[in-house]
Amino acid sequence: MAKVKVPQNVGKVRIAIGLGNKITVWNGKQGQHEFVIICRNMDHAKELCTLINSKKHGGEVDVHG
Repeated sequence: MAKVKVPQNVGKVRIAIGLGNKITVWNGKQGQHEFVIICRNMDHAKELCTLINSKKHGGEVDVHG
């Protein structure tokens, strides 16, 4: 499994539908402080959102790849 580092200033993340109907977990920022994880399905995106928003990730998140 791939691990993605979660920055301290990520803020609240939400599920967004990107170009080409890609499901992403996004923090709503643009530019240097943008944080995006592309997910395969909506269930995995919901799981990542609850994990990151509850601050129980320990700095890294496992991403199925």
